[in-house]
Amino acid sequence: MDIDVKNALNKLLSDYDSGIIKDDKTATDMLAKDIYNYISSISLSGSDERFNYFSKVYLGGKYKAEDFAEIDHLEPVKSLELLGKTLVSDKKIGGRKAKKDLAALFTALGRSYITNPFDKKYVDLSRSIDYINSMNSLIDADISETIERKTVADASGLTQQVKEKQESGDVTSDVVQDENAEPEESLEELLEQLDSLIGLQGVKKQVKDIINIIRVRKKGEEFGQKQSPLSLHLVFYGNPGTGKTTVARLLGKIYKRLGVLSVGQLVEVDRSGLVVGFVGQTATKTSEVIAKAMGGILFIDEAYTLTHNKGSNDFGQEAVDTILKAMEDYRDDLIVIVAGYPEEMKEFISSNPGLKSRFNQYIEFDDYSPTELYDIFCIRCHEEGLLFGDECKDYLINYFESLYKNKQKDFANGRTVRNYFEKVKIARANRLACGDLDTLSREEFFTITMDDLKEAEKNTKTI
Repeated sequence: MDIDVKNALNKLLSDYDSGIIKDDKTATDMLAKDIYNYISSISLSGSDERFNYFSKVYLGGKYKAEDFAEIDHLEPVKSLELLGKTLVSDKKIGGRKAKKDLAALFTALGRSYITNPFDKKYVDLSRSIDYINSMNSLIDADISETIERKTVADASGLTQQVKEKQESGDVTSDVVQDENAEPEESLEELLEQLDSLIGLQGVKKQVKDIINIIRVRKKGEEFGQKQSPLSLHLVFYGNPGTGKTTVARLLGKIYKRLGVLSVGQLVEVDRSGLVVGFVGQTATKTSEVIAKAMGGILFIDEAYTLTHNKGSNDFGQEAVDTILKAMEDYRDDLIVIVAGYPEEMKEFISSNPGLKSRFNQYIEFDDYSPTELYDIFCIRCHEEGLLFGDECKDYLINYFESLYKNKQKDFANGRTVRNYFEKVKIARANRLACGDLDTLSREEFFTITMDDLKEAEKNTKTI
């Protein structure tokens, strides 16, 4: 039993039980039919056995493959159609959650098959991804149509009872968002988060340039303007700890808000998560990672390590070839960001004509200045309610200036600050524990002293 599939199924069935769906028996029958349809569509062989096993493990053996042998495998998702017709609710529309939960079940099931050693050889990754993408498109269209119908109905006076409640203050809108759905941040809120990051002025400008290009293209499409292809795959280059992962995660959310990506999640991986030391297995492992990243961003840290070793027993190039194919096949709902040191990334991009043609936007992440390093340290202190004692500020500024002046090639920027901060916390804890904790005042407890900073600096020094 796959726990992710089981949890997704239970979540969907709880929608039935909670009254979101009127006829749970019919819905369950159609769901089983759709699962059979899905398994048949993606299986290269053994689809009936695969479905019967699913029914036995997850549905109590209620359904058999022969029950659905005559169905058309190209028909739309019938349980989704039923959701649109039988949704009920007291004062809210629960359909959005139910439809999302339905898509989540199919996604979890697909991932289960392509990662299971007994199934992955007999299922088609491309078909699975295409099927889930088609389902998400149907869901997005259906949700938009439902909201539009409700709005029109409200305007034409067909929901007078709800209007009266609105006027009395009982409800604020006829179309009420699902209570359980997490509110998504607006584009403005996401841009504020980007602006709030320490430093990275050049990065912020380039990201906003990309956002503006996308927004203008969207408007051009509304006016029927012919658009040339736009590659949103990116190269992030710079030393460690400069916020590359943080910016990539924000970009995923921003791209979703702009309609570029369907999900907007970030899947972070390095060479060890892609390459296996046996012929043929690297492509399979890389394909599994790509499947998880579909609808979002695949972020490959230290990407140059995939091609750095040119030996005959290295399979990094196999991972690169698989990624390049996915970038072409799924360019409408997958963005790849490769990251690493500047010189090494130049070598990486130059190693393959396919990389050069697909990555044409480069964003440089500069090292943080001493003042920015100090600001990062202050933010960490603020997050934990810690205060500075006398002369600590001057000491820290001098410390980070010296650190910056003597930095090596692998200077870790924000990670260096984080490591130093952890050493300071250890020094503070040791100092406090040696005294009488019961007699400490609140201010004494939360204050960092010069002794803490000096002790942390001593323990931070490396060979």
